[in-house]
Amino acid sequence: MVAGLTLALTAAEPSVRCEIYQALGTLYEVKGMFATVAIPTDAKSRLDAAILSDLNHSQHHLRSAALALLPIVRPHDQSAGPNSVFNTICSYAADAHPKVRQAALCAILRQHMMGVALPVEMYDECVVATKDDFEQVRLAAIELIWAISSAFPEYPVTIEKYDTTETIRLLDDAFVKLCDMVNDSSVIVRQRACAILGRYRDVKHSFLSQTFSKQVMSNLRRFVPRGQRGKSNKGRGPPKASSIPTPQGDAEVDSDEFKLLDSGAAGAFVHGLEDEYQEVRDAAIESITELSIGSTEFAAKAVDFLVDMFNDSSDRVRLCAIRALVAIGDRSVIKLTEEQLSIALSAMKDACHTVREGIYAFLAVSAVAQPDALSKLMAAMKSSLDKYPDDQMPIYRALMALGLSHSNVINTAFVRALLGISEHYLSREARIDDTVYAGNVILLMNTDLPTRHELATILPDYVFSHLPYLRDKYRGCFPQDIVQSVPTELGFVRQMLEQPRDDPAVVQLSLNDRQRRQSSALANIRSVLSLVSDREEMRGGDDVERAWQVETAALLARRVGEFEHSLGDVVTVPQAECVVVEYARAIELVLLVQSRAATMLRRQEHIDLASKIMLSMYKIEARSVGLDPSCRLALVYLRLFAHAAWLHAHSMTSYDTRLAERMLAEFSLRAKRADQLLRDRSILPSELGDLVQRPTESTDPQPATKQTAGSIRAFIAGFKPLTFAPLGRCQLVSASCSKTAVARRPVEFNHVFPLNLSLSASLAWVAHRSKIVVEVTMPTNEVIALHPLPSTLKPLAPLHWSLSWDAIPVALPLSSGESTAIGLTIALKHTVDVPWSDSFIVKGAVVPDMYKIESYYKAAGDLSRRHVCIPIADSSISVGVNPVEFKPPPSSFTRI
Repeated sequence: MVAGLTLALTAAEPSVRCEIYQALGTLYEVKGMFATVAIPTDAKSRLDAAILSDLNHSQHHLRSAALALLPIVRPHDQSAGPNSVFNTICSYAADAHPKVRQAALCAILRQHMMGVALPVEMYDECVVATKDDFEQVRLAAIELIWAISSAFPEYPVTIEKYDTTETIRLLDDAFVKLCDMVNDSSVIVRQRACAILGRYRDVKHSFLSQTFSKQVMSNLRRFVPRGQRGKSNKGRGPPKASSIPTPQGDAEVDSDEFKLLDSGAAGAFVHGLEDEYQEVRDAAIESITELSIGSTEFAAKAVDFLVDMFNDSSDRVRLCAIRALVAIGDRSVIKLTEEQLSIALSAMKDACHTVREGIYAFLAVSAVAQPDALSKLMAAMKSSLDKYPDDQMPIYRALMALGLSHSNVINTAFVRALLGISEHYLSREARIDDTVYAGNVILLMNTDLPTRHELATILPDYVFSHLPYLRDKYRGCFPQDIVQSVPTELGFVRQMLEQPRDDPAVVQLSLNDRQRRQSSALANIRSVLSLVSDREEMRGGDDVERAWQVETAALLARRVGEFEHSLGDVVTVPQAECVVVEYARAIELVLLVQSRAATMLRRQEHIDLASKIMLSMYKIEARSVGLDPSCRLALVYLRLFAHAAWLHAHSMTSYDTRLAERMLAEFSLRAKRADQLLRDRSILPSELGDLVQRPTESTDPQPATKQTAGSIRAFIAGFKPLTFAPLGRCQLVSASCSKTAVARRPVEFNHVFPLNLSLSASLAWVAHRSKIVVEVTMPTNEVIALHPLPSTLKPLAPLHWSLSWDAIPVALPLSSGESTAIGLTIALKHTVDVPWSDSFIVKGAVVPDMYKIESYYKAAGDLSRRHVCIPIADSSISVGVNPVEFKPPPSSFTRI
């Protein structure tokens, strides 16, 4: 292929040569051409000559294409030195056309990724390129600045101004140059510059601090020797005035100081956080987080700006700022000022559940200095508990951390005011089921032990008597040494707290018994599956065979029931065993199909059984990660059986001849694919012999159709499933939904406009996030699959994702007052083997007798039929919605 393309270069037009270069580049990206495939010498020499010739062509697009391909074709030039290609590319970085400059800088980046060392002398050219008029050139330039400064961080850079010379590190100078790009006119350049700033490490604190101040600090100003300013104005006309009048007084414009770096890092992150585009603000916050990890002083300055981002209009920006503050607080407790605390408490009223949870986590790593501020915080916590009951556990976890970090603030006066304890009268016992009271107790009991001993002198006895109940109800919210907080005179409370919540002996006996019964049930299931796979032909005719199939299906159902009965909350079931049990349920259905295949009186029953088998096999394949190839082959073989059972329930003679041929052709194609897979693994099942053979040629299609139908009946009767034994580690895909837009009351929305719902979930063992879909079940039972936006899916760990989608669009054709419910389900989109047939089989549908061949070809090209959605969440979430008609409030000019 490469030889043919190089031959076409000789006499091709410039536009054609450009397309050939792009095709060769695509071959390198996709198939690794020029790296793993040996290219003929004559073809390579022709390609080299063509590229070098086109580098001097007058058309810019041809020069760009040649420059992009040059480092791929000649990564190492042995004849003229290792840097000849690199030097050739660098010479085009100052080309007259911006597209050529972009291609040159991108080719230099490619050389750098291929291991070619970038010269430090190229740094000045990259700085000049950051002022280029073309956006893509500036993007490539800032990437190169980062690469060079990372390779030569300590290289000295000399700054000369007004006959004054100073030397700084290349790392610091590159950081300042990228800070200057935060003010670029392009939003893409600003976003990229903000993102790259977070990569820098060991930048001097003076430059880091300057990013939070728009005025150049004194440590970045230098004194101008007397008389130097005058020298700089010689020969340039009369000297300028040294001051200008302003309302605040004369402003000096010709002082005895100059800025070390004219624009420098002055307020870079301030500009980034105030940018009109949320992508830039997100990138700035992420970089602030990365830089805060390496510098405690920088983190202290960043807190005030990040707290101000709680007032941002975008939920995503607010969440990003919250995550940044939590990351900073995990390293050292954040000391909140009164203004910062007020902003945080206002953010606790946010309508987004995820934002509120983030605020609770931020408060957990924060601290206040005065008891009055802590009282204000507790009042806000009480208000949140009353308004958002679903936030109870996140609030309790925050109160645990607050109690530990505020042991020096919680004093006697604070506790009396918090619990309403009087110094002169007996206190009324609080209700033990009061959530606010439970939160107050959690705060007090999580202080350090000396503080708890001091508080024991003023706390009423009923507080300690409630501790056993609260500890058992809110597990994990009280410290392990809670018994030491109880006064010695309350011995009965101490005994209850010292007594273990569960008897270890009883728990261990129950656990051992459950594990023994579970292992026995799994062994029984495996033995029955082996019996079905290895069975021989029965003697005594079809009646004996059907009786054995019915009896074995009943036995397998009992074994599966025993396994399900042995499950419990304290038993962890291996994921591979769950897959085996799901496969056993499908084999039970297979035996039922075989036992009832002789009669066609119950046609719909055959269709339903085939549908369950097919859907079960797709579920196992879609939801299993790490399944070995032999098990996947067993699933493919069982899907072939389900297809045969579905076809067996159809009378081919009642359909149009062409449609019947297409239905049987799809089944034959699936059978041939299964046969090829089996032969590749040296498995030759006898029941596939007739299916893969071509029917006898005849002018009349009916005999061929009958011959194929007879082969299908024989295949169903003699079918034996393959051995299914997952090897190694196998994990099941799962999803846990944490929050929807509805909690306790229906969502009210304007019936004229679409409805936006929110969904938060964590997904485990999902290999490709492009397969994740959210199924919306409409009131008419119509299911709509929606793909989450890339920004709503965040990776937590390998194969683990966090889904936070706050704007799921739902169009409801309802009028005002028609309240209803909508279902939300997280599912995986899985590719099917035979799109047209499987779309009927999975739904348990029968092809109508009046189905036309034209409808078949139209449906076969429908892309929606090529996938099946497999739910991975435990259950769908029901969302109550209430369409209403919103009217504007009456104004002073409205006539009432």
